[in-house]
Amino acid sequence: MSDTAATKEANATPAVTDPTTTPGGKKLTNKELKELKKQEEAAKRSAKKQASGISVEQQQAQAQAKRDKKQHQREKQQQELKKKETQQQKLLNNKNVKKTSLFSHLETTEERRATLLAIGSALNSPRAARITASGLMVPVVASALSGAKVYTTSNLAHNVAQTTAITSTPTETGSENNTVDLAKSLASLSLENNDVNVVPGVSSIIPDALKKSLDSPELVSNIKELLVNKDFIHPVISQLTFNLAIYKIVGSIPRCIAMLEAFQIVIKDYKTPKGTTLSRNLTNYLSHQIDLLKRARPLSVTMGNAIRWLKQEISHIDPSTADNEAKLDLVEKIGLFAKEKIELADQLIIKNASNQIEDKSTIVTFGSSKVLTELILHNTRVLKKDLEVIVVDSRPLFEGKKMATILRENGVKVIYTLITSLDTVFNMGVDYVFLGAHSILSNGFLYSRAGTAMIAMSAKRRNIPVLVCCESLKFSQRVQLDSVTYNELADPNDLVPIDYESPMERRSSKGILLKQFVKERHEHNIKLEKENAPKGNKQQQQQQQKNKHNKDSQGKSEDSTAKDTDNEQSENVLDDWQKLASLNIVNILYDLTPPEYINKVITEFGALPPSSVPVILREYKGSA
Repeated sequence: MSDTAATKEANATPAVTDPTTTPGGKKLTNKELKELKKQEEAAKRSAKKQASGISVEQQQAQAQAKRDKKQHQREKQQQELKKKETQQQKLLNNKNVKKTSLFSHLETTEERRATLLAIGSALNSPRAARITASGLMVPVVASALSGAKVYTTSNLAHNVAQTTAITSTPTETGSENNTVDLAKSLASLSLENNDVNVVPGVSSIIPDALKKSLDSPELVSNIKELLVNKDFIHPVISQLTFNLAIYKIVGSIPRCIAMLEAFQIVIKDYKTPKGTTLSRNLTNYLSHQIDLLKRARPLSVTMGNAIRWLKQEISHIDPSTADNEAKLDLVEKIGLFAKEKIELADQLIIKNASNQIEDKSTIVTFGSSKVLTELILHNTRVLKKDLEVIVVDSRPLFEGKKMATILRENGVKVIYTLITSLDTVFNMGVDYVFLGAHSILSNGFLYSRAGTAMIAMSAKRRNIPVLVCCESLKFSQRVQLDSVTYNELADPNDLVPIDYESPMERRSSKGILLKQFVKERHEHNIKLEKENAPKGNKQQQQQQQKNKHNKDSQGKSEDSTAKDTDNEQSENVLDDWQKLASLNIVNILYDLTPPEYINKVITEFGALPPSSVPVILREYKGSA
């Protein structure tokens, strides 16, 4: 009886289905379970939409539209990614400035030169046409700003005409604002237009290799900012910038003095705009001048310290002071600053250093230093000491020639030699090594012309005292343990020539650019000849080339030996070094000398060990 009841109950109770298994009893995988859940959720959503009045066909159309939209977004993202990769590859292919991974963070001379050339046209005559490696063109930016009607052979003229029509209005009251807007739009257009492969308004011949430097986004941003603010740049600052760029003014102190003299002229000509005060606006106005100076070369420590002092003095001006009175006061303070921190400091250094020099001594110097030149002349002409000076020099600036010439003309016994003869120099009975300084860091390291560390270490090894003459204006709060973190890269092409004729002419930007331009035009013409050559019978062309080769070889056989000898003598192994992937030339200007190789640092405060530099820094900071 009980078995029959159990059987009936079992038949009456419905069987519970396991959702993880199929009707056939096969267990589902996790992936199949997820897909099943998605289908159930989709069915529920579809039922709800049908209940709200949306048919199945409309739901399918909406789903297809969503899929198309996502597909379009994916394609757009892929296109943007491909475009970005193409641009990066283009930057790598067009990169003409070789950089080692060790100094890749430093700005090169090519990049600085590209910036100066790009903004040069805006500061020059607007009507003067310029020739580039891409052909004849007119400085569009400068021409449009000045209102001159000029024509250009590039397709940029059409874009400029459109921009002019949009931004300009016939009213005279808004002309200044329109000019500013036009300057901004032209600056952006000049540097971002992909259709034009020239930089409008260059001041010289620009080779293709140099133009490729402008592919750097950071460099383009800096140039755009300079172009927009070009009206704030004083002509004397423009002239100083180009003199610094071609190394016409060399040395930490001469560069600082030239900058202070230029600032005096800038402040005299400055006029405070309406609605502001001199103490607020003059600092901003000077910042535009400083931004341009930085494009020539990195500011020296003395220039940086002088700029900080000047900005501090401007901030202390009473707003109620008349502009003329405030400007005259600032100009006078700049003169007193230069006299106190440079001229009088040098006199005290000469007095303190003279106590270290004995009569009939042999002194070794390196490069050129203003204070060392005056020190030696003071000891020989005023103190009547019999000194022999060995001036050690190095490529590529050959600064020591200037110092050796001045000393020789004043009757000092001078020996001039290059740093390659250093071992022989220290076997000549040297008594002292006097060195100049670009800067002394707060940890006692000497930051000076490349080669200084070698001389100091060689002298220390032979127990020859090493004395550094340095004004406190050159002291820096910066701490540095190597010469890689912060340094200056000079032009690598200065190291390529193996002749020593007219080094100043070799350092001129115009000569380098002109040679590069002529070379590129020649290569371009050869390429065009090959492309435009008639395509005839292949065998006939090969036969013509063979006959031509036979004639050339017969003509060259007579004097081949003489020409080979001439080529060996005139060829430079470093020519076309940019095309050699395995060769890189690095022209580093400065190095670091550890304090253990320096005996004394002679300042206007006396002769001190390098470890006392932080004390002087605190004292100088308090006095400034």
